[in-house]
This record gives sequence, C-alpha cells and structure tokens, in this order.
Amino acid sequence: MATQKKVIILGFLTLLAFGLRVYRLGTADFKEDEFLTVKAAAYQNFCRQSPDNCQAKKIANFIFPLLQNNETVPNLITQIYLWDFISDRPTAVNFNRAWPHLLTVAGFYQIFGLSEFTTRLPGAIAGALLVPVGFLFSQSLLFSFLLTIAFPLIDLSRNARMYSLFMVVILLAIYLWRRLLAAKPAFSWLLLATAIVTVLAFWLQSLTLVVLIGIYAYSLFKSRSWFWWLSVGLGLVIIVGKYSGADFFHRYFLGLALPPHWQYLSWWPAAAIIAMLIRRQTYLLAIITVYLTVLIFFTLPAPGAAYVIALWPLLLWPLLHWRRWLTFAVSLIVIIQFGLGINYLYFGRDDRAQIRSAYQSIINHYQPGDKLYAIQLRDYYLQSLPQGTEVIDLKKTPYPQFSGSGFVVWEQEKIGYLQAPVLNYIQTNFNHLAGSGLDNFGVEIYSFGK
Repeated sequence: MATQKKVIILGFLTLLAFGLRVYRLGTADFKEDEFLTVKAAAYQNFCRQSPDNCQAKKIANFIFPLLQNNETVPNLITQIYLWDFISDRPTAVNFNRAWPHLLTVAGFYQIFGLSEFTTRLPGAIAGALLVPVGFLFSQSLLFSFLLTIAFPLIDLSRNARMYSLFMVVILLAIYLWRRLLAAKPAFSWLLLATAIVTVLAFWLQSLTLVVLIGIYAYSLFKSRSWFWWLSVGLGLVIIVGKYSGADFFHRYFLGLALPPHWQYLSWWPAAAIIAMLIRRQTYLLAIITVYLTVLIFFTLPAPGAAYVIALWPLLLWPLLHWRRWLTFAVSLIVIIQFGLGINYLYFGRDDRAQIRSAYQSIINHYQPGDKLYAIQLRDYYLQSLPQGTEVIDLKKTPYPQFSGSGFVVWEQEKIGYLQAPVLNYIQTNFNHLAGSGLDNFGVEIYSFGK
C-alpha cells in the first residue's frame, strides 16, 4: 500500500479513536480515584490563579523525591496538594502521583474550565494518540485499527487517571529501546529521545522500572555492549540509593505474594506468551514475562487491573500476522467486545454510584451548622455548601459522637468501613434520605437532629 494511503487511513483511525473516547465523556459522575485527579489538578489550577490559594512552599531536598518518583512529598519541579472544595482551600495532603498528568489536566482547566469532561479529556487524547504510536511500533494498520476500537483501551482512556497517557508513553519507550539496542552504544538523538520518554513514563507510573528490568534481561542475550553499559548505570543507582537512603526501586511495594495474584494470568496473556515463544519474539517476551512475574509473585498488595491493561497492546501484537485463522479470531473478539461494551461505555451501565444526584438531597435539606459524617466524602459535588461546614471522616473516627445536626453519607460499596454498632445506631435512629429502597443512586444518606 502506498505511503500516502497509509497516512490517510491512519489519520482517519486516529480521529475515529478520539471520537470513540470523547463521546459523552463528561456525562458520568466521577468515580473512585478520579476524585484524586480532580482535587490535585484543581489545586494546581487555583494556585496558578492566585498565590493565596497555594500551600506554603516546603524547603527540603527535592532532588531524590524527583529521581525516585516519591509520590507523597514535594519534588524539585512541583508541589501538588489535594483541594478541599467545601472549604475552598488546599488541604495539607501532598499528592504528586503522576504529576506530569496532573499538570496537563490543570492546563486544560485553565483553557476549558473545571468539569468532568475537561478532567478526562487528556486521557481521551492520549488514547487517540495510541493509534499512531501503535502503528510506529508495529507498522500494521490492522493493529492500529484494533487499538482504535478495543473496549478495554477505550474504557481506560475515558477515566480521569494517568493510565492512558502512561500506556502511550511506555509503548513509545519500548519501541525506542528496541531501536536503541540494535545500535552501537554512543550518544545520539535516539539515545536522548529514549531517555526523555523513559523518564516521563517513570514519572507517570513507577512500574516503568519493571519494563526496564525486562529490557535489561533482553540485553544480556542480544546486546552485550548495552548490557554492560546498563549494568554500570544500575550499579550507580544502587550505590547512590545505599548511601543516600533513597528507595529508587520502591521496595515497600515488593514482597513474596502468598497466594500469588493469579488473576493477572488470564487466557489472553497466556496465549500471547505462547505465541511469542513459538515466534521467538524475545524482546517482547522478556518484557512481558518479567512484568507479569513481578505483578503476580512479588507485588504487595495486589496491583489494580489498570496496571495489567497497560500491557494490552503488547499482548495483542504477537497474536496478529502469524496464522490467518488466529488473526481473524482475535480481530473478531476485539470487535465483539466493543459492540457488547457500548452501553457500558456511553450510557451509564457501569453501576457507578450516582453521587451528584444523591448529594442533591444533602443540598436540599442542609441547614446552617449541619455537620457531615462521611466515608470518603466526594466534596467536589458539594461545592455549594458553606465554607465552614464541618466534615468528620468516619474512617479516621470509626466511633463518632454524633452531635448537633447533620448527615451521614457513604457509598453503598463502602459499607464495610462502618463499624457494625455505628451502622445499627444510624439505621435505627436517623432519617433515611437516600439509598436502598429509596432510589438507585448507590449512595446511603441519613440525616439527624432536624
């Protein structure tokens, strides 16, 4: 096929991928860790608007937190805190996780304003960019097409977290490393680009280190010169870490997992590994086997499913362009999954709590002086409450002394955080405003003292 036709088709697939990821992007309420993104990015946005919205800068050694990607303390480039939407001021909780993504989201806030749509938009754009990056990696339009319509990739890129951006950057890094290992060790633009993309991937997700271990293992057999250079670099990191106390390898997440996390070895990665073994695709095989080995046997606690989805493009590629029947079967599976997932993706069928609708009962019944007793209160949807509203965290205060008047709030799936005597007291003595038997919002709300 002519290059011009490939470019046109690839451009169309990229636009299609963006459309599939951006359609009805802002209709669903935020869910779970998306609230961390909006609270952290909001702080950065408001801090840029006025110095009065910024936490006082802390003076410390910012170099090592940056180099080891420590997510809980400030680093040389930025300090990000979680924003309290009710008090309209920053909290004291530093949250630097995936800070390049948070800075990107904050930049979108400055252009488009703060909303569910703009918070998720960077992930949707990254998901669309996966299509041309995937073609660069594979030189296959079929591969790019399947990346365009793959249900798990669309779902991931419609989430306000950093995973979609990480997937694009780490795939690009793996491609660049493959080219770099085929060249002689010397300074070049390829080396510089590989270093920059790899560092960016690391700042987005520390599991980049696991990918680098796989690349290091591959270099032992395929590029001895690079293996020695990488060994020198590894030795320097170990020495600096030992004498500085910096934990570059995030060992607090590592340990022998008993029982192992077998849920991450489904038929999909198993089939891909078998195909790589038969086809002798040693580069991808080294990366994927090391990655899965660490997740399954040596990660504490069990990592989230999004960490495995980051491997999805790498697992797809070995199953294509080998046997015609396998290519057809895998392509058909991806297409069917997309068709079956349309309701889930676009029409609110993912069973997430309807927090915005449920919290309306708090806003409607609120009286001056009311308190909020809550499990993970989603204050983004309570911005209209007075700034002085007191919030009591029931995870930090499991046996509260209810006083005055107010509300008790938790998402139904968080009920396990409530102590049984406290739950029984609430259900017996307080007025049920929202939740089981009243609506399908997935949020329990009780009022008292009114």
